[in-house]
Amino acid sequence: MMNTIDSKKYTFIDLFRGTEGGGEALNGIEIPLIQRDYAQGRDMPKVEDIRRRFVGALKKALINNEPVTLDFVYGEIDNNRTLIPLDGQQRLTTLFLLHWYIARREGVSEDKLAFLTKFSYATRYSAREFCKRLVSPDYQPDFNRFKLSEEITDQNWMPLDWENDSTISAMLRMIDYIHVMFNNSCNNLWPCLENGCISFYFLPIKQLGATDDLYIKMNSRGKPLTEFENVKAEWEASIRAISPSIMSKQDAEQIEQKLDLDWTDLLWPYRNGQTGSSADDVVDDKFIRYLRFLTDIIYYKDEELKKNSSDILSIVEDLFRDSEKAPEHLEFIERGFDCWLHVDIEHLFNTYLTTTPTASDPQKCVVAAPVNVFAQACYTYGDMNGRTRLFPIGRSVMLYAFLYYLQHKETISDIQFARRIRIITNLIKQSEYELREDNMPNLLRQTEYILTHGDVEDGYLSFNANQLAEEHEKAVWLQTHADKADTLCRLENHPLLQGAIRVIGLDHIDFTDRFYSLFACDHSLVNRALLSIGDYALLVNNRFQIGSGSADFDSSWRAIFSTSQQGIAPKKDILLALLSQSQHFTNDMLQSVIDRYLRETREYDWRHYLVKYDAMRPERYGMYFWDEKNPHEKRGYSILMMWTEKSISGRNYNIFLKALNDRLLCDFPDLGISLGEYAYSGDGSVLKLTFADKYLYFADDKLYICHQTPDEQGHTTETIDMEKPIPQTEQGTDLEDRVELAYEAVKSLMNK
Repeated sequence: MMNTIDSKKYTFIDLFRGTEGGGEALNGIEIPLIQRDYAQGRDMPKVEDIRRRFVGALKKALINNEPVTLDFVYGEIDNNRTLIPLDGQQRLTTLFLLHWYIARREGVSEDKLAFLTKFSYATRYSAREFCKRLVSPDYQPDFNRFKLSEEITDQNWMPLDWENDSTISAMLRMIDYIHVMFNNSCNNLWPCLENGCISFYFLPIKQLGATDDLYIKMNSRGKPLTEFENVKAEWEASIRAISPSIMSKQDAEQIEQKLDLDWTDLLWPYRNGQTGSSADDVVDDKFIRYLRFLTDIIYYKDEELKKNSSDILSIVEDLFRDSEKAPEHLEFIERGFDCWLHVDIEHLFNTYLTTTPTASDPQKCVVAAPVNVFAQACYTYGDMNGRTRLFPIGRSVMLYAFLYYLQHKETISDIQFARRIRIITNLIKQSEYELREDNMPNLLRQTEYILTHGDVEDGYLSFNANQLAEEHEKAVWLQTHADKADTLCRLENHPLLQGAIRVIGLDHIDFTDRFYSLFACDHSLVNRALLSIGDYALLVNNRFQIGSGSADFDSSWRAIFSTSQQGIAPKKDILLALLSQSQHFTNDMLQSVIDRYLRETREYDWRHYLVKYDAMRPERYGMYFWDEKNPHEKRGYSILMMWTEKSISGRNYNIFLKALNDRLLCDFPDLGISLGEYAYSGDGSVLKLTFADKYLYFADDKLYICHQTPDEQGHTTETIDMEKPIPQTEQGTDLEDRVELAYEAVKSLMNK
């Protein structure tokens, strides 16, 4: 029967000389063919972090003589008492190189370091021979060299092609790193190695009852350690490093057990990342994503902390190893996982959130899919699509709200949470510009206040100021109008309002059904009917916006209805005037409002033209640009209709030329005319009447038809063929329809 070494602490040296407790010495360590190449010396950013942490921990232990115990090393001992590592190859190789470096650097006698000749790689001849040559008494490195790798590769026993061996190149890189870390600190460190300053637990694989199949599966060659495995190891090491006076060993072990059992069970339903791949049937990446969320919350809530890296290993080290608040951070993470245990998570979110509003349960908050925000975080938190977060800031706030609620259920009732999460979702929907990472501390503070008090906290910028004011008004109003809570929720749920109801107001909450009825009609008719009553256009920088007739551009209505309390007043008056005309709206009813306005109008301002001519309403973003000399005032008739939402340099048309062009082509499809699509830059500032070799344009009070006359030098001058005044009031408002006047003028040219 094969002898084995009991599971106990060993140093690298102990493996070769045995232990006082009876552990027999090995005759060698051989990295088998089935193992992957040495990885801790690879030239990769993630590996650099691993190398920095691991070697840094070893240095700290040796320099300060503070013993450190590494994780288990598993392996099989063959009949020749040679250890074949199953797990621990990377650590053993690094320890081999560290022992060699310190022994040579401190001039340790050959008999003491002879055991290093028993460490070998069976992966390739070159790797095996390199280890042998490196520890040979014939080679004494020059530690004055900046890079020992250059000195090693200069040796006559080192063939050039050995540098192509990935294990050798990784060893050379690790040697250089050890040299950087220890060259000026290597003073009497060998005794520390001999006395057990660095140790690990060793367990022969046969004691685990492992089969050859398990051995092969666990050693998928070339498969690197996952991010989760590295984070788990770093986190567990950080927990153990917390002072026993603050955290007992039992508490630390309990957290590690939760990581392996309770929290794995929690994430197990989300193990499939929806890729359909069996390789994705794990929870590791879900744990990392949710851990990232929790650590980000720690940084947001503690403004004294500065996040210096997005690397999760660096974050774990920063929060749990190098911070005085490590126990506090650890407690937050523990509560952040534990609060979801024994909770039907899917049911929880479906209780308060929905993607489709229903009349039977209006108090559910309407949100974008998916409703299960926790699951979404497990799948996408921290991931990007270009510069777009797959898990937006608003979702982080929402997830934190549920997290806070679960941890304070003893003080927040289910009924209270239903209303308070609605306040938060309303604020999220109306805070496009406030939902920024640098504003997260304020957003989280406001979220906590709302969940605790059922109202907003005034005095600092968090969510959108206008919506904060509205939510406070609602909270006060509901104290005396609790019977109308469902009606308020239903109004908030309308897709054009998304929580912002100030365009109707609490004083007209009974118009909720009318509002739904109105916007169940053709939106183009709604737009025209509102314009028939008054000017409800919203000033957006130097543009004016009206509602779109297309459901694809409902954002125009949402922008108008969510403007500030001050700016909403005229819009509210116009909307209420229309809503007051009927309890139920139809397209025919709206058309009658429009027809009456057009029939009774005697002065033709810009509203008249937009109501009358479809061509002036592209049913896109509803954006219009007046004369750039007075961009914030709707003066005169130099009006451009924009095809885009923001850029005036995109397609745009003079609304009167566009209406004239479309009417002429409708009545005379073969007529030779053309209109450019960029009136702002001049291409489209005139209607080309190519059939008559002329062009037409409008001034504020005149209509011109002209042609170009060349001179002898090849220059052209404008010759006016027709200058027709447009009758106007003293205030400059048309008394005759300028499109009709121009239409008749063009027809007269056609008849010549």
